[in-house]
Amino acid sequence: MSSPGRRRSFAFGLRYDSYYVARCTKALEIALYATPAYEAWRRLDPGHEHPVFARLAALPALTKADLRRHGPEGFVPEGRDVAQGLASGEIDLAVTSGTTGDQVVNVWYQPWWDATEAATWKLNAHARKVATGSHREAILTSPWCVGVPCEEGYLPISQRSLGRFLYLSERSDPSTWPEELMDRMVGEINAFAPVILEANPSFLARLSRRIYRKGLHVRSPELIVLTYENPSLLHLRQIRRVFTAPIASSYGSTEAGHIFMQCEAGCMHQVTAFCHVDLLPLKPEHGGPALGRILVTTFENPWRALLRFDTGDIVRLAEGDPCPCGQQDGLTLASIEGRTVNLTSTPDGRAVTQGAVDRALAAVAGLAEYQVVHTGATTYEVRFVAEDAAPSRVAAGVREALRGLYGPKARIVATPVTGIAPDPPGKYRLARALQPPDVDSLLDEQFAPTTLLGEGA
Repeated sequence: MSSPGRRRSFAFGLRYDSYYVARCTKALEIALYATPAYEAWRRLDPGHEHPVFARLAALPALTKADLRRHGPEGFVPEGRDVAQGLASGEIDLAVTSGTTGDQVVNVWYQPWWDATEAATWKLNAHARKVATGSHREAILTSPWCVGVPCEEGYLPISQRSLGRFLYLSERSDPSTWPEELMDRMVGEINAFAPVILEANPSFLARLSRRIYRKGLHVRSPELIVLTYENPSLLHLRQIRRVFTAPIASSYGSTEAGHIFMQCEAGCMHQVTAFCHVDLLPLKPEHGGPALGRILVTTFENPWRALLRFDTGDIVRLAEGDPCPCGQQDGLTLASIEGRTVNLTSTPDGRAVTQGAVDRALAAVAGLAEYQVVHTGATTYEVRFVAEDAAPSRVAAGVREALRGLYGPKARIVATPVTGIAPDPPGKYRLARALQPPDVDSLLDEQFAPTTLLGEGA
């Protein structure tokens, strides 16, 4: 373990006002000295005389395993009782999506979540105009994430409506959506006339391909917000063929609220009103310092104190001139590059993000969907869906693009399929490795955190 005094914080090179620093300090103090799960961390705090970013950098990363180990009560600050909060209806318990081993039970405080979402609207010019908090919103995501699931049969619109929200699908696998279900979605969008359409990009891309092929009329909302998964460039192209609305990508997590929002110029801006984000740059040979992992510290959630929570994602910093939208506070990202579990590597061991895979494949003519699996040291298997092109020609394009990314030693096996199902409960993984790289070994050691909660705290 490196000395806390030698561990660096990327935050020292960023712009924050005094109010932000004060909120960050308050969040640190409440979590570290008034929240049970962090008791073992206190001895790592270099002290109040040090800047808050140095104090944070001295602490471990908080993982989902830590959240499961301490339970939802472990992250509730002193003075609040979970049983009483549940009985009064002030809070609820929410289980994150994903496989059983990856799920976390969270104390859910709806007013805080809503406030973090409202803060994102201020970061996008289109959202500032139309997102009032009472606007009509249609949602096209996995019903196991948001909505009402029904995998057999169909639900009437009355069972898929809640206040100003309309949930367009009760089925979680777009690869099996019947044509009549997609046609129903189009009809409901036209009749409901949502101001905002919030969607998994892969789900909306699937619907968009149906609309485009059949020449259907669909009413565009004022804004499309993509969430729950990283949009592929293919998804964006397919959506833009049929929808004229501006598109913004929103990034967050059930545990930490809304964290980044894409502005009208295309950059992702930190929601500084409700979180601090630490960047852990990767080593230069793996793309650092512009490429790195993020840890999130939340502000002002009275029912949940998170310090340096590892969201499991890799991001790419925006470099060069300031964003033309004018926002400069906190981190500004060029992209969310994908989850750490989506990392693959070249035959010589260089890490490759899902974003890099997507950019390589974006120019392949006729490619509609894909999934890349790194199966061996030099072997990469690709399942793909071809659209308006011979599968053999698409396969050749896929092989050429990925050899350019992974190098001449890479052996690319490309297989056409009729559809690709998302992972449970409804998120696509565009790339993955059967043996993922050790993410900690990729980090620049000047910034890499220790791990303490896993030591039995």
